[in-house]
Amino acid sequence: MKSIKNLLVPLIILICLTVFAIVYFAVDGIKNKQPSETTSGTVTVLTYESSDIASVKVVNQDNGYMSLVRCAQDSGKAVYSFEGDDFDPKEDYSQDKLFSYVNCLVTYYSNNKVSSDGNYAAFGLDTPRFVITIETSNGNSSTVYIGNKTPDGQQCYLYVEGSKDIYTVDILKSFYASKNSLDFLAPVTLGVDYHELSAVHFDRKSDNLSLDTMVRITNSGIADFTIYKPYEHGTSGYFGTLIDAVVNTQFTDFVDIKDSEFSEYGLSDPCYHFVFTRKDGTNSELYLSSLIDGYYYGYIKGNKKFFKVPEMAIEGLNLPELILIDPYICYSYVKDVSSITGTYGDKSFKFNLDVREGSSIMANDSRVELDGRNAKISDSMGRAYCSVLFESIACIKIGGIEMNPNTNTSVAPALSLTFIDKNYNTTVYAFYRRDDDSYYVFKNDEYMCFYVYATEIFKDGGADTYSYGYWKAYELLDEAIRNNTNGIYDF
Repeated sequence: MKSIKNLLVPLIILICLTVFAIVYFAVDGIKNKQPSETTSGTVTVLTYESSDIASVKVVNQDNGYMSLVRCAQDSGKAVYSFEGDDFDPKEDYSQDKLFSYVNCLVTYYSNNKVSSDGNYAAFGLDTPRFVITIETSNGNSSTVYIGNKTPDGQQCYLYVEGSKDIYTVDILKSFYASKNSLDFLAPVTLGVDYHELSAVHFDRKSDNLSLDTMVRITNSGIADFTIYKPYEHGTSGYFGTLIDAVVNTQFTDFVDIKDSEFSEYGLSDPCYHFVFTRKDGTNSELYLSSLIDGYYYGYIKGNKKFFKVPEMAIEGLNLPELILIDPYICYSYVKDVSSITGTYGDKSFKFNLDVREGSSIMANDSRVELDGRNAKISDSMGRAYCSVLFESIACIKIGGIEMNPNTNTSVAPALSLTFIDKNYNTTVYAFYRRDDDSYYVFKNDEYMCFYVYATEIFKDGGADTYSYGYWKAYELLDEAIRNNTNGIYDF
């Protein structure tokens, strides 16, 4: 019995020590809560109405910078003014940006109370990063201290003067508290009105693209751009969309870039350059860097402000030249054309058209002839062979751009198309062989700087009547005219 008692005593002591250890570490864990151990529920730490604010002052203790925004009432409307360390009386500061700043820094809610013991040092609050002093119009004031970020970087720690409670709030508070005068500048734009424009220039360093265009406002009020240098040709809708994006972008995100940093930001030799010339001779110039970490950096000539623009804000900067220009060498509308004559070696055809505006090529009042024969022939599905021919001619795609052709123009071209419009104007397109697969294109004896692939002329689409070269489309229509039955031909 004595031996059993001797064993029980150490066992009881061991159990007591174990229980003591469990309680000790549990209490210590509670006392030293980590941010992830949270108090549930949203707590209003401090909140004011923006309309009650007289001023918000922020001291960034990392760099000693002081930002001060004052608020006054004018006819019942809040008017904000910036008076920080780098205030510049020549600058225009945005009311919207200043309002957002004040609104963010006078309201604090939290889901996480991490301490009630005032252990500021554990959260970087013994030497806080930001000291925010809020003054109201009735003379009250509060001071908020913001310390370190939480380990996940999504929140930051703060407390309000006079309290030992420490909370986490959204990292947005720290982001706003770090703002300086650049962040409050009013947006800048190019100040371009299409109705005042006469020309637009765009050049790009990456591929040495350079386009000069004339601007015309259509009857529907849309800006139409026509290239006059380095060649004469229309632009595509993609070019207009690019110019719209540039003209309508508000540059709001400003960056402090020193002269020594131009190369770092791609501005020592900017990749993109736009010039908008007005009818009175004045112009606006925009320079943009190449894409750097999702942003273009840039400036407007004559304006010392540098800004960055997210990639998605200006789409089309890197579109290939063939996409930015009208893709067809001789696009036209059937209502405007009186006749088209085609030649290929010793062969030729004449395609006569008389189609009223608003009518289709197969309408009863339309007249369509190929070499004097009625050309209004369709297949059983209703696809008109004369439409195949006209579309194949009007939609001859540019294959590539080549500034200096290597061809002999003293001899006859391999093929030609002669358009006569309803105003009796004549336009001749001549095709000179470039190689076995392509042809240089001349318009009224002037080289267009384009070539087309042979498929645009000789492709046989078979049953796919939407995929014919124009000479094969002519041969198809000729076959349909010779072999149709009551205007229907299937092959």
